[in-house]
This record gives sequence, structure tokens and C-alpha cells, in this order.
Amino acid sequence: MLSQLKQAVLWMVLAAVPASGQSFTASVVGNVTDSSGAAIPNVQIVAINSANNARAEGRSDGTGRYVVSQLQPGVYTLEASVAGFKKFVQSRVELSVGQQARIDIGMAVGEITENVTVEATVSTIETTTSTIGKVVSNKAILNLPLNSRNIYSLIYLTPGVAGSIGNNYNSMSYSINGARASMMDTLIDGATASHPTVQGYSGISAFPSVDAIGEFKVLGANFQAEYGRTAGSVLNVVYKSGTNNFHGTAYEFLRNSKLDANTFYNNARGVALSSFKRSQYGGTFGGPVKRDRTFFMSSYEGLRQRSYSSRTATVPTALERSGNFTQTFAGANNPVLIYDPWTTRASGSAFVRDAFPGNSVPVARQDKVGQNFVKYFPQPNTQGAAYTNANNYYSQGSSVLDIDQIDGKFDHNFTSNQRIFVRYSYRNQDSLPAVLWPAELKAAETTNNERNRMHNGVIDYTATPNATTVLSVRGGLARSLYYYENLGLGFLASSLGLPAALDTAGGLPMFPQLSASGYTSLGNQDNRYNAFMTYTLAGSMTKLKGAHTLKAGYDGRLIRVNNRESRATSGTFSFSAGFTQGPNPNTAASNRGNSIASLLLGTGSGGSLIQSFKDAAAQSVYTALYFQDDWRVTKKLTLNLGLRYDLDSPRTERYNRMNYFDPAARSPLAGKVPGYPCAGAWCLLA
Repeated sequence: MLSQLKQAVLWMVLAAVPASGQSFTASVVGNVTDSSGAAIPNVQIVAINSANNARAEGRSDGTGRYVVSQLQPGVYTLEASVAGFKKFVQSRVELSVGQQARIDIGMAVGEITENVTVEATVSTIETTTSTIGKVVSNKAILNLPLNSRNIYSLIYLTPGVAGSIGNNYNSMSYSINGARASMMDTLIDGATASHPTVQGYSGISAFPSVDAIGEFKVLGANFQAEYGRTAGSVLNVVYKSGTNNFHGTAYEFLRNSKLDANTFYNNARGVALSSFKRSQYGGTFGGPVKRDRTFFMSSYEGLRQRSYSSRTATVPTALERSGNFTQTFAGANNPVLIYDPWTTRASGSAFVRDAFPGNSVPVARQDKVGQNFVKYFPQPNTQGAAYTNANNYYSQGSSVLDIDQIDGKFDHNFTSNQRIFVRYSYRNQDSLPAVLWPAELKAAETTNNERNRMHNGVIDYTATPNATTVLSVRGGLARSLYYYENLGLGFLASSLGLPAALDTAGGLPMFPQLSASGYTSLGNQDNRYNAFMTYTLAGSMTKLKGAHTLKAGYDGRLIRVNNRESRATSGTFSFSAGFTQGPNPNTAASNRGNSIASLLLGTGSGGSLIQSFKDAAAQSVYTALYFQDDWRVTKKLTLNLGLRYDLDSPRTERYNRMNYFDPAARSPLAGKVPGYPCAGAWCLLA
């Protein structure tokens, strides 16, 4: 499949139609006429960006039609000039991401040194495209309240949006107009920021700072042919660029529970308000490196959040740890009796066992591994329930959320006809649960740290060889590294007395998972290290030809999912009251047997060992070619005609480590064992 991508790229170069080109830019279209309504050909049209004086040019054709495309969203001045007519100037032309603004120009006879200035605003109703979408402006982004300043939350301003939005790579679970959740594409500065997750849904590699974003547009239906690889919607986001003037912002948003009132119900119960602290701070700075030529924009945002967390659990008492169950009760005057599994014997048609003398498991009978496991339960630290001692451990602490977001963008205009920009974004996110067990027992706690490292970048080159042609080439990177870190990673099972072979039997050494019925568990069997990547090579060619605006392009993506998930690499062990219940071992009762007694005896009720649960490096290639014709049939009728070809190859394993089971496959032992036919699944027995 990689060779297919190379061939497509070669075809692109030979055909002079560069790679993908999803439009995050805007364009201006219209007709140039004189006072009588007659078309004026060969009029020079210039759009000048008010922020950095960047110029884009076009020219009217023989019928007076013109197009100026590939304009960065912003505020422009539009000028039209030709000999024999006064110069036309319209200021404050505000263009949004993906907008096709229509401005019809009426020119008056006169000297070119005279100006006709128009102050009218451009209509926000797009009459030249059938795409259904919603633009969220920079003003809305900055002024509307956003919890945790996640700009994607503003998607809810779009009609037809349902679902949830979070701050993690796989938490963009929204849908538009009834499409399935997580089946969308997110473009940032024209290149996809999306990548697949393990389940195949759409993840995201960038969470831009609010102050660094210019605007974004949600495309809900009727996309142009240049948009693809989505079963639902397209989110088109644009970063700000530097300008001819230096600009900067600084901010901090603070939340602290000490400034909050307690809830009615907490007050009624005499419970204090839980602690919560969040500080979100940062700033932007940008300006010119060289006026009218080179610009930069930089942004940093940090978040530090601490929230209250607590845990109540049931742990073995000091007597139970030693094997003494004389103070273990199932209720008032209802002691739990412990039976010796090694005394099990037949008694008529049933079986019986004898109780341990003194209701205690002798030290000499205790299993060394069981004794070592018991040491990793926290000591009781609070009064448990009457008689049963349930919920006799309590701890509280702060869970941690730390985020650092860095963005940088560099724009350079080689000439008025050639420009380039580079943008890179990095996000560091650590979500650490409160450690609610003593530090020396941390390896046996059942929680995991979550860490994200996100990279997103774009490089774009645009050239305008003549007034009717625009070429664009773009490359992009979207990468998310997700680490679900087991707190017991690196723990050697042999230190508990288990065989040394279990240290790395399943790949990574981790604290074994142990469950004892009626008590809190030890260990966590899950550890993940995943990387999700999309590499984009993209571009387009736009050509104005009469009443037609033609656009052709290529969209190529190399998609990789590196997935290493380890489960129970040092084993799982479960213990119940079954082996210490009696006198009939097949009859259970709440006051007969105890899982900790079974653990001390080493008599488990089950267990497993999983080797190399999941270790795969999947890869697929997506290739698309498209052609778009925006045909302005009349002043009041425009047809958007498009054709797109998509080839999305299935995933393959880069190191050939995938396999499957074929029940019809012929066994290599077929015919060597007499009496077994060799047809279909029977071959497996041969």
C-alpha cells in the first residue's frame, strides 16, 4: 500500500496537481460591470490583508467574472482598477474560514487616479456554495464562557450537534445531523489533525489555546469534493497569524473551593465542601520579523488542577493477617468459622471438613506467597462496620491534572505570488489519580496514571503563477502518544515468592492482580502504550476558466496505530471462602469460610496468565483524488459540481505479526494419525 502512495505522489507531480488541499482559506468572487451593466474584462483585482499587507491578485475575464482565492481568513481591502475607470475600493471585507464571499463591482468612468470607495459589509449568507456549515468567530471564541477553555465545546453552537466533548485524544465523541459519534474529520490549518484509535474511531492530536485560534467552521452537510474521509462532519480550524504590529495577551483563570459556597445537602449533613483548585494561565505574543514579509505567532497555556478524592475499602485486620479469625464476625453473635481444606473426606454420599482448632490457621501451615501478598494490604485506620469490620480503611488525597500547550506559527511571503507558513503544536497532559495507599504499598494500588503527548504540525506553500491559477502544497503531522501507566510496573513477582519465570512471563513485569472476596483487590492488570499517527501529503490546483472555477487535487494519508497493551503479565489470582467453608465444603454460608484464610493457605479459586495481550504496529494508506467545478451559470445561479475517488486500504501489520484461524486449513500432521478424516475442521485433529 505504501507503493500505491508513492505512485500517486508521482502521478501528482507529473500532472502538476499537488497533494490534498482542504480549504481553510476563503475566496472572493463576483462580476465587474460599468454603470450600464456591461461586463468589463481584464480588470485587475487585488485583495490586501489589513493585518500584514499580504496581497492576492485576480483578473476579470471576458465576461467580467473574477475570482480571488486562497485568502487567509481576516479583514481585507478589495481594489479593482483598469484604464478608463475610477479605481474601486471596498474596505473592511471580513472573510471567514472556508467562505466564498460574493462582491459584485460596479465601476464608474473616470481617471484611474480617482477612487470610488465602498464601506458596505459583505453578506454572511453564502450564495455561491451549497455547503451547510456554521462559522464560530474569534469574538465568540474569546467571549463565550468555556469550562477548561476547550474551544471544541463551541461546536454546540451548531444546530444538530449531539454527544460529548472532553480534553483527551479519544474524547471527541460528538455527531452532527444524526451521524455516528466519533466519525468526523478535524482539519487544522488545512491538514487533518485526526487519527484513528484502537477501535477505529476518530481521535484528535491538537487542543489549541483559545487565544491562538482565529476561528473555525463546522461543515455539516453537502461538502465540496475536496473534503473526504468522514462519515459525519468536518471541523475546519484556523490558527491566527502574526501581523505588522506586535500584539500580546496574558491571562489567568482561577477556581478555588475556598471561594465557593457549600452545597445545601453537605450543609444538612455537616460535611465540608470538597477541595478543588484550578489555575489556567498563559498568553500569546506575535508580530513582524520583517514588515509586510515575515511574521510569527506564539502561544503558551498551562493548567494545574487539584481535586479532592477519597476511598473507603475493607482490608484484613491485624488478627486476620496473622491467621487468627476469632474476632471475624458475619454479624452480631455470628462468628465466622474457618475449616481446614486438607481434612476434606467422604461421609456417606457427601463430604465433610474439620474446623481449625481455635479458629486460627497455624503459622506452620501458612503459604509464604500468601503471607507476602497479605503484607500489601493497607492497615486498617478507621472504625469499620459493627461486628463485620467492613469499610475499615479510609484515605483521601488530591488527583492531579497538569497540561502544557505550546503553539508556534511562522508566515513568510516570498513575493506577492508566493507564500509559506509553518505551524507546530505540542501538548503535554498528565492525569494522575490520588495515591490513597501508603507509599510503600503503591505498587499494589489499583489505579493507573494517564499521560498524553500530542504533536500536530502543518507546512503549507501557495503560489499564484498567474491571475487565474493557484497552486497549493501541504504536509501535515498528527500524533498522539497515550500512556496508561500501571503503578506496579517494574515489580518482580518473584519478590512475593512466586516463580521467577513469572517476572516477565507476559512481557512486562507488574504487580500480580489478586482478588479476595469481601476485601479490596490488589494490583491492576492493565498497562498500555499506544501511539496514533496520521501523516498527510496534500495539495490542489485552482484554475479560473470563464464561468468555471476548477479545482483538482490529491489527498494522501499514511495512517499508523502502534498499540502495546499488557494484561496480567505476572498473573491474576483469585481467592474465595470456598476452600475454608464447611463442614460441608459444597455448602456456602456467610459465617463459614474466609477468603483471607484461603489466601494464607495458598488455596486459590482461580487465576490466569496472559502473554503478549496485544502488541501490534498497524498501518493503512488512504488515497483520494478529487475534481470540483463551481460553475456560475448566471448572476443568481451557481452549480457546485464535484467528483471524488477514495481508496482506503485495510490495516496491515508492519512486522507481519497478525494471524487468523482458518478451520478449513490442512494440518501439517494430516495423514499421520490414522482414523481421522482430513476434511474441513477435522484436519485440525489429524
